[in-house]
Amino acid sequence: MAVEHYQQPLSQPGSHREQQPATKRKRRVVGLGKIETLTYLVLFVLIATVAIYVLSLKMEAHTVQTQITQIESETAIKEGEISELKTEVTDLSSYDRIYEKANELGLDLDNGNVKVAEKYGKN
Repeated sequence: MAVEHYQQPLSQPGSHREQQPATKRKRRVVGLGKIETLTYLVLFVLIATVAIYVLSLKMEAHTVQTQITQIESETAIKEGEISELKTEVTDLSSYDRIYEKANELGLDLDNGNVKVAEKYGKN
């Protein structure tokens, strides 16, 4: 709101005219027009809508980041399990273990049954 003040000019000091009566002030309150009110309302709604949209995008980004972190954690756990399983396979398929299991089952190593295949095409 704006307030307008009207003042009458004061007489110059030292002038010989009669003293004028006290200065009259007139106040008038200026209101907003319909178009201005509508403009402010539209701007307020627009700013509120944009703020809500930005907040929803930030919330969605936070949710996605949380999911990414969870998946990376699960991936690290699975990679650890895979590494342990590879180590176990290596230990179970070692020659010494196979020879030991064969002896437990009553099997003997007979070099006459072992055949070595040579690669063809050697120069």
